[in-house]
Amino acid sequence: MKRDSIVGPDKYTFSSLIKACSNALALREGRIIHGLSVRYGTEGDVFVGSSLIDLYGKCEEIKLARKVFDGMRVTNEVSWTALMVGYLNFGDLLAAKYLFDEMPVKNLATWNAMIKGLVRFGELKSARILFDEMPERNKVSFTTMIDGYAKVGDMAAARLLFDELSEKDLFSWSALISGYVQNGKSNEALKVFGEMWAMNVKPDEFIMVSLMSACSQLGCVELARWVDSYISNNSFDLGRPHVAAALVDMNAKCGNMERANLLFEKMPKRDLISFCSMIQGFSIHGHGVQAVALFDRMINEGLRPDDVAFTVILTACMRAGLVENGFRYFDLMINEYSLSPSPDHYACMVDLLGKSGKLKAAYELIKSMPVEPHSGAWGALLGACKLHCDTDLAEEVALQLFELEPHSASSYVVLSNIYAEANRWLEVSHLRDKMSERGVRKIPGCSYVEL
Repeated sequence: MKRDSIVGPDKYTFSSLIKACSNALALREGRIIHGLSVRYGTEGDVFVGSSLIDLYGKCEEIKLARKVFDGMRVTNEVSWTALMVGYLNFGDLLAAKYLFDEMPVKNLATWNAMIKGLVRFGELKSARILFDEMPERNKVSFTTMIDGYAKVGDMAAARLLFDELSEKDLFSWSALISGYVQNGKSNEALKVFGEMWAMNVKPDEFIMVSLMSACSQLGCVELARWVDSYISNNSFDLGRPHVAAALVDMNAKCGNMERANLLFEKMPKRDLISFCSMIQGFSIHGHGVQAVALFDRMINEGLRPDDVAFTVILTACMRAGLVENGFRYFDLMINEYSLSPSPDHYACMVDLLGKSGKLKAAYELIKSMPVEPHSGAWGALLGACKLHCDTDLAEEVALQLFELEPHSASSYVVLSNIYAEANRWLEVSHLRDKMSERGVRKIPGCSYVEL
């Protein structure tokens, strides 16, 4: 424009340029354009000012956003909303709520933005109060609240709101289905998907990813095959990382390791999550050696395992009884990758040592832990004591569990079984008396799986 001698930029030009910076979060360029807008006398214009507030708010430069707002000759609902959203992005809920209350005009988008901000920061009660006060609501209002309830695990409230929504779109269906999946209610997620399917609503890739997660949780082989076939025969891009990763994970968890491996090898880029999905699949279905080989391949390909990855491989070693591999990875985690073992990592190692008969080493490992061991580690060792008939150590371990979980019946039952197998019926009787004194009761019909 300047080179071709066109008339200098006006407020619409600056507004468009600033919006471009806002979309790209190009703060440096935005400040340069801001300076030019001051030179051309357009800074105080409502369009330019609102765009600047939006840019600075998104970049968390809230003081600059406020300065622009206060310097505007005229403000409208756009500039007020942009500043309010800026405060929400900055995490200042009080300032955002104050601005919302003082706002002279609220359009629907303003209400939705405030509710979304409150939900984002976990202020669900405040969000619901605002939602109930809204003069009108739309699909965005409902979906925001459904998603908020799902995030805190209140799926009953989420479902009630979903049922109130007269015009459901893919976003609202997705919010409810993914909410059930995230809260471990995979059967309910599948039921909702069935409702959606019956209404001839075609699922998008996000709903299909949630459905795959539900299949992974349930290990539902037949449904997994249907989902795999549906995705392969419809217009879903298997090259998209989150779709490919979910498909690999579903097939691995459901036991179709051949299909999972085929999809895994076809992935344009294999990341830590996809490797862990395959390793966990091998582990679950009794292929410990393949799990170990794949973990080593992952390291050789340059990926850096995190604490979750080490939990996956240590669990695989534990299930397969691969003691030497387990110790190798435990040492690698500490000395090569400088990761501090969590109680879960220690529990895996204790279980691994215990099942291989190295009860003393397992006990010493627990005692050497820099953090307080949880019941998983002690429970693993108690199970190992039962397996190898070590009554003396079992008594000591059980005392620790009685302290950690005084009202849990499982440790009492395991110790009682150990006494019974050793024909120490007096101790069995004393233990039952202790359970009665402490109000600990075994649930009728409950079986206790040995660790």
